[in-house]
Amino acid sequence: MNNAKTVIIGGGLMGLTTAWELISRGEPVELLEAANDVALESSYANGAMLTPAMPDPWNGPGVYRQLAASLFNPYSPMKLRISAVPSLIGWGIDFLRNSSVTRHREATRASYALAAYSVAETSKLRETLRLEYDAAATGSMKVFRDAAALAGPQRIAGYLTDLGLRYEVLDADAAVAAEPQLAPIRSQIVAALRYPDDESGDAYKFCRALADSIRQQGGVIRCGVKVTRLVNRGGRVLAVETDRGRIETHRIVLAAGNGSVPLARTVGLRIPIRPAKGYSVTIRRDARVEWPRMTVIDDMMHAALVPIGDRLRLVGTAEFAGHDKRIRQARIDNLFRLLENVYPHIAASVDRSTAQPWAGLRPMSSNGLPSIGRAGPEGLFLNCGHGHLGWTHAVGSAKLLVDQMLGVTPALDPTPYRPH
Repeated sequence: MNNAKTVIIGGGLMGLTTAWELISRGEPVELLEAANDVALESSYANGAMLTPAMPDPWNGPGVYRQLAASLFNPYSPMKLRISAVPSLIGWGIDFLRNSSVTRHREATRASYALAAYSVAETSKLRETLRLEYDAAATGSMKVFRDAAALAGPQRIAGYLTDLGLRYEVLDADAAVAAEPQLAPIRSQIVAALRYPDDESGDAYKFCRALADSIRQQGGVIRCGVKVTRLVNRGGRVLAVETDRGRIETHRIVLAAGNGSVPLARTVGLRIPIRPAKGYSVTIRRDARVEWPRMTVIDDMMHAALVPIGDRLRLVGTAEFAGHDKRIRQARIDNLFRLLENVYPHIAASVDRSTAQPWAGLRPMSSNGLPSIGRAGPEGLFLNCGHGHLGWTHAVGSAKLLVDQMLGVTPALDPTPYRPH
């Protein structure tokens, strides 16, 4: 075993999967998390979907029109707040530059390749470690109330089939047969896209279970430790400074989501990541009401309803509001409106006072792809910027990164995800 430990900064999905991948290959690790436990930030109550079928970055062609219109619409699925504009100027130019048809398609294909690889590896890891996290491999379905709206998602699915994406187009009757709880809105459905290979699960439970496995294998996880800066000399990293003292190391992995940005600046490295706030509401099952069997995405509202064991998670929206994590009622109302529009019988049974609202800051890259690989001084590696696909990309990203760290030929071409 190599006695020189790797310090990993960040105790969410990226940090924990990277820690496991290293320690499973005989590499000692020390993971540092600023919060009092693992997975309390963006990994906590996220979208719960592992979805290779929806890999397209949010900066699709024409996104500037959506963002401009959202300034005056509190219910817009993608919302830009004026207060956040100054912090987005440089990043935003690159975000829009990457929204061309060609660049968006290339990023979508690269995102799908990583997603498909990652979900397959997540299943293997679940079986190997016997992880319990309410995993379900029931697929997902996107429903459409307007025939014209089907064209874009179907076109995206079409140019991913050569990479392995499976999907089928359903009419209303077939959609209800696949998910019987859609029966009350059958007359509103004009078509659906079903993706059989999508999965779901509780990312927080996954992280807690994986943290236990890391500790059992001798890995060190220290929570409540805030890293203040990275130390480098002569072009290579030497240590991290924390509020609990200095930790010497020859390798550092920045896997702290949005928190990676200010830490990278301490060694002169700029990472093109900005926070995009996402919301969720989690409700408990009413035993008197039949429960959905699969994830359903309402294309009109750009939001999803995901069964997780005895809970149903309503997820959606992207809000560019800087680092503001306040929960805004209009966004929560949007998610309850989603529930009413898709499952009116379930909505009627919900006691909203017991629902659990949540907001987290997704680390969104300007080109729609994560940064995975070496960057800056020798010994510094990145695993961040996964945006809305953090859960989907996590295990595959860790394997891809550790292969590069240890000089192993990766199973996936790392070129599209190299830090830029």
